[in-house]
Amino acid sequence: MRALPRAGVFGLLLSLLVLASSGGTHALLIQVTPDAGLAANAPALAAVARAAAQWEQAFTDPIAVNVDASFANLGAGGFLGQTSLVFLYGTYTQVRDQLVADSAADLGDAVVTALPSAAGFEITLPTGLSWDGDVGATKANLKAMGFTGLDASFGASDASIVLNSESAFDFDSSDGVGFGLLDFEAVMAHEIGHVLGFFSSVDAIDAAWAAGTVGSISIAPLDLFRFAASENPDNATEFSSLARNLVPGTAAVFDDAGLFELALSTGVQNGDGRQASHWRDDEFSGSALGLMDPTLFPGRVLPVGDADRRALDVIGWDLVPEPSSAALLGLGLAWLAGRQRGN
Repeated sequence: MRALPRAGVFGLLLSLLVLASSGGTHALLIQVTPDAGLAANAPALAAVARAAAQWEQAFTDPIAVNVDASFANLGAGGFLGQTSLVFLYGTYTQVRDQLVADSAADLGDAVVTALPSAAGFEITLPTGLSWDGDVGATKANLKAMGFTGLDASFGASDASIVLNSESAFDFDSSDGVGFGLLDFEAVMAHEIGHVLGFFSSVDAIDAAWAAGTVGSISIAPLDLFRFAASENPDNATEFSSLARNLVPGTAAVFDDAGLFELALSTGVQNGDGRQASHWRDDEFSGSALGLMDPTLFPGRVLPVGDADRRALDVIGWDLVPEPSSAALLGLGLAWLAGRQRGN
């Protein structure tokens, strides 16, 4: 995440940040282990807890997400934070089948069952690059899909975050954000979104393409829903048959063939100047599509939104039922309520 004169640019590298436990009632538990500097900053820790709570209250997955976090001087006007993730890889068939199984009980995730078999899955890539047949996901995302034993095999930590101690943060946005300051809770919640899986392999493809590298690449779960804006699905049949487009610079959308069709960023070097693991920048589109926008205006409060939740919902996270749905279930009726549309 970098700071710009007008905004902070969320960087991946992945610029993911911190998670914290809110002690809420939902099954998802997001835990942070702070270093001494962060632990000594009570307002920052409180903001971390509120940011984590936004996601904990959105999903019911009975897992723990574990993150180490610290403050360090990353330079004035540079990245607001930098994060290293634990990535694991499986074949497309392994990940696809697990996503389908995980979505079986959720009527709102019927589109996931339309993911094609490996034989029918097509990707458009830049010349010189090919797909190796694998899907690379954050460990937290794989745990949400239902893969077990990952912490025992690969360690408990899911990510490590360094926050820029030189950035001008407002740690309490409940009364607004001070002039020229960045909402720390929004930054934290944004980076948590990356840890949970809001990530695209287009960023790695962009770097490889710019360097003239040839070879094979893996894709990310979110890329299973990334299409060219000029050729995106209107129904489940087209969702199964159309190629995913991972070419930097190509106008792209997140499309679930039903509720959402939202523009995505297209790459720092060969695209629109923003990392592809984000919604289209509101600086270009005119309105923020969700918290996972690549930039944040000083003085602005930006919470987790419907589009952010939906993007993670289709890649393995289980949404908390909406109030209307919960009421129907309480009466012993079938869950027929639809998903909310984006803000």
